[in-house]
Amino acid sequence: MKKNKILLTGKEEAQPLVTVITPIFNAQNFIAETIESVIDQTYQNWEMIIVDDCSTDNSRDIVKKYEVKDSRIKLIELEVNFGGPARPRNVGLDISKGDYLAFLDADDVWLENKLQVQISEMLVNNLDFTSTDSKFIDDNSIDTIINKHKIVIFFKKIKRKATLSDVIKGNFIRASSAIVSKNFIAKFDENKDFIGVEDVYLWMKILNEKNVRYKYITDKLIKYRVSSTSLSERGANQKQAIKANLCILKFILDNQKFEYIKYFYIRIIKLAFIYFIKKIIK
Repeated sequence: MKKNKILLTGKEEAQPLVTVITPIFNAQNFIAETIESVIDQTYQNWEMIIVDDCSTDNSRDIVKKYEVKDSRIKLIELEVNFGGPARPRNVGLDISKGDYLAFLDADDVWLENKLQVQISEMLVNNLDFTSTDSKFIDDNSIDTIINKHKIVIFFKKIKRKATLSDVIKGNFIRASSAIVSKNFIAKFDENKDFIGVEDVYLWMKILNEKNVRYKYITDKLIKYRVSSTSLSERGANQKQAIKANLCILKFILDNQKFEYIKYFYIRIIKLAFIYFIKKIIK
């Protein structure tokens, strides 16, 4: 299908390079769709670094076929399995050439205007960090949209999405939706106790920067896979919630942000309330 060209004016004319970083481990069922969603972007000035964490399936072979077809795609193969996405993402960061860094998990997909909308927004409004809303899909098809629980949707709608305190009260930044200026990017925490939630720590770290300019874009520009086989199980997983809470508490203590403890308590109360209501409804 022929893509519409991007109409850029003013600050957008430069079309800065965007580095897309994708960690993979045994993602043979989804990685082709993920790569295709990048290739299909209306914004075409990108490079895609795919870092394989010692997959034992056909993931690498699939990526290599795309690597041959498109010089913008590069596969990096790690020699030792790290067990989570933090190290592969950091390897991608180390060799990235982009002015902006975008992250895309190996089982998620982007809508074709995802980069165009975000980069345009960032250039026009001089933003350093953006993320977007998302649609939810299952293992079977990228066209099958899952409706989230009404209680979760209610809290999502009333939640403010702008500051560090908002992330602490309830993280709303999905890794596959995030784009960060290289001037504000930092490494992902490789603490293995926080595998699956290390991105939460990074978003807090970036938002804690003095002059960072962030915006949450309400357009649903990614399809986020709710999969029983993914690392975090992508559902209402209690273990992941506990990890996230500990990660947030660690950030508050590490950075001596004791004034944010009240937002942490709000988060705990909200999660407990959602869990309680779900139990009653069931």
